[in-house]
This record gives sequence, C-alpha cells and structure tokens, in this order.
Amino acid sequence: MNLQLLINVRNQGGDVMQENITANVSEDTVTLEFLRLDGVYISQLVDFTNEVEAMKVVIPGEEELGQLGHQVLCFLTHAAQADFIAPDAMAKLRQKNPGTVRVAEEDKGWRQTTATAWAGRVTVLLSPAAARHCAPARDRVYIRSADLTRWTPRAGVEPSSFSSEVVPFPPQALTSDTSEGSPAVSVCVAENDATKECICHLEVCVNWYPCGLKYCKGKPQGGLSYRCGIKTCHRCFRYHFYVRRRDTCLNYT
Repeated sequence: MNLQLLINVRNQGGDVMQENITANVSEDTVTLEFLRLDGVYISQLVDFTNEVEAMKVVIPGEEELGQLGHQVLCFLTHAAQADFIAPDAMAKLRQKNPGTVRVAEEDKGWRQTTATAWAGRVTVLLSPAAARHCAPARDRVYIRSADLTRWTPRAGVEPSSFSSEVVPFPPQALTSDTSEGSPAVSVCVAENDATKECICHLEVCVNWYPCGLKYCKGKPQGGLSYRCGIKTCHRCFRYHFYVRRRDTCLNYT
C-alpha cells in the first residue's frame, strides 16, 4: 500500500512551496520531494528497515557562469527513525483540506554532516532503495565514516565490508589544519582558483515533514489514548564535502 500527499508549505521566507510525500509500505520507505524557488530540486528518502537516509540534490547550472547542464549530489547518513513517521503510519494519513498552506509546529534547527568519503559500492550494500534513489548522482554520493559503524550488519555482509567499499577523501581533505594553523584544504568560498581542490558547503531546508504522532485521551470510562493527529517539524541540513576542483562546487556558500 502506498500513499502520496501533496502539501502546500510556507517556508521561513514566507513563500509557498509544494512538497510531494510518498510512503511506500512494502519497501518501508518515505520520500519527500520539492523544487526550491532557485530551481534546486530536493528529494529526501528514508529507508526505515535499513536505517539509511539519502538526501538527493539536483543543482541546475548557471548559464551566465558557463555552467552547462545540472549536477546531482547525494548524501547518505544513518537515519534517526524517531525523527520521521514510519511508512505504515504515514499511509493512514488523510488530507482534510488539501489547499491549506501548512507551517511546521517545531523547528528542529540545523543538522551538520561532514562527509569523509565517496560512498562507492557501499550504497547498494546498505540500502537497495537508496542506491536507486542516488543512482543519478553516480560518483557524487557522499558518506561519513562515523555512520559506517552505526549501521547493523546486513545478511551475508561483514560489517568491515562497509569501510572497505567506500573511497576515502585524500588525507589533506581530512586534516583539520596544518602546522601553521591554517586549514589543509580551504573552503570553496575562499578559493579563487577554479582548478584547486576545496571543501564545498551545501545547505538544504525541509520546511515541513511529519516527525511524530499525536495521541489524545479517550473518554473517562475507557481512558485509553488513541492516535489523533501528527506532529510536524522543520529541519535544515548543512553538508560539507571535498571536491577536486572549485568549479565543481556549483552551489558553494
């Protein structure tokens, strides 16, 4: 059983955007998609069975800067399951007023992720659903080593295999500073040479998503609580990742 919701959402700037949320009960996944006003497409997939979150970002090139086509990036992190309603609960949701513009009840703030490697072949070991989701990103799928130890072993796969399947960033990208106290690899916004390596920053805000269930008390005679709604949240993500050339950091900030 699947459910698809189209939600009108007001962002923090006051603009109204539309989110598309799909719950796939058979795959135990939830996907949230929207197009930002700047033309950047965001698609967030949560695989509950495998505890994988995959954030896909499609950035259009800016013609005036000589950037042709578009760039697809994908970031894999360990999914905090309590932060998103599970697909079976999501599939029971009903929209009473589809045209209503929604505003999240709680601001969850920022979650910062510093990638340490290209995901390589580990994506398909961790989550077939995430592998399909991130396929358009090809070699621009990023992961952090800290998460590799958090995922439970998969059937027939040694936990140590996770680390051996990723492609680590070069050592200088993983070093916080040099003996002189300056970063070994500068941030892209401070790098003037388009051919130099740097650390790219990317920010994504999900303005509205179901982050919990609400329960109401029954009549005094019964006294049992029952599910009577959802709690909604807003969260922003800040990703840091290494690029071999500054001109491949299309959205550097």
